[in-house]
Amino acid sequence: MPLNQVAPDFALLSSLDMRTYSATTIFTRGSTTVSMPTFSAGEGVYEDLLFFLNGRYSSDTLNADAQLADYADFGTGWTMAINSDDKITIQSDTEFDIISQGTLDFLGFGSSTVASSLVGSVYVATAPNDWTRGLIDLTQVNYRITETGGSGGFNIPAIKQDLQDVTVWLRSSTTSDSDSFGLSSLESLDNTALSSETITWTLTDEGFVQCHYTNTQGDISWNSTEIRDLLGFTGDEDPVVDGAESRLTASKHSKTVLFPTRPIQSQHSNVENVAQFRRFIGGGYASNFVGSYVTTLLNFDLDAQLDSKDDYRHFANQFARFISPGERINFYQCWGDSRRSLRDDQITSSQSAYDLLFTSEVNGERGRLRASCLTPSFDLNYPVRLHRRVPVTLELEHL
Repeated sequence: MPLNQVAPDFALLSSLDMRTYSATTIFTRGSTTVSMPTFSAGEGVYEDLLFFLNGRYSSDTLNADAQLADYADFGTGWTMAINSDDKITIQSDTEFDIISQGTLDFLGFGSSTVASSLVGSVYVATAPNDWTRGLIDLTQVNYRITETGGSGGFNIPAIKQDLQDVTVWLRSSTTSDSDSFGLSSLESLDNTALSSETITWTLTDEGFVQCHYTNTQGDISWNSTEIRDLLGFTGDEDPVVDGAESRLTASKHSKTVLFPTRPIQSQHSNVENVAQFRRFIGGGYASNFVGSYVTTLLNFDLDAQLDSKDDYRHFANQFARFISPGERINFYQCWGDSRRSLRDDQITSSQSAYDLLFTSEVNGERGRLRASCLTPSFDLNYPVRLHRRVPVTLELEHL
């Protein structure tokens, strides 16, 4: 069974219109400048900030399949995937065993040896436990893969950067699916400029932009204060150095994200049937059906001054500007799983219940819901005298 959190953390991310920053120099890393792409007419609108940062994929060096292929000392055809039961699988043409030896077991193989079994013409090891949702710190991950009845053996991962989540680690830049929007991510731009593939840009589980890089690649000096401010940096941040690695984390939330600390209070669907109809003189109606539109009505508490953090002004003065009626918004119903939401009735012979693009957990009540915002105004009135939290209602029309 897939992971089933009763009250998962959620997040709201608006679309990110970067057209005005076409060819703008973002920052200088060491002595190398990193710039936005030159957009053609109409290009430059990103799905949301997560897609701007990393595009929901890992580089051709960092992604799981590449690391398996590059560092395996036995066998061929190494791949890592998510099966239709939402479990991690590893495949090779040679029989093998795997065990977790790291501090954290993000893939779910456990501390007992898992043996591969022959499936068709290949050997497959399936994780018995759920994979962990959220940001992956690969420095805490280590899996030992050994050749059954042979002398081969290697550890994975060999390159230990921070990555957005497990599904992002499994997706490479060559992946072609509905989440491949064709826009260069900041991670890709940064790596290309530095002739590297090991710099990563992520959104932490607390909703702050973070960059992970090696010290030799150099620190960042911002050229565009507008892009810096949009991402939540002030310019005064110092990277946290961990041996040969550095992590630079924004001091503030990006203007385009909202990460409440409490779960959703309530969530339900509304259905609007639109039709042109006329009443007959003798009784009855004639109708011309136009369309059926499904919306989700969210009720949640916005953190305020006396709470664990104060998002009151952030919502009113920043985030709300990006979600006016008709604007795109992504509702991450379970933060840490960036896949799209899939209903049970959408599962077919060609679309499994779980893969790198979709999750059907709780009949689509997890994963990313792509929508347009319909709410024109927000009454941010404190329900009591204490300025602790404010109830917010948001209506989202499904795409």
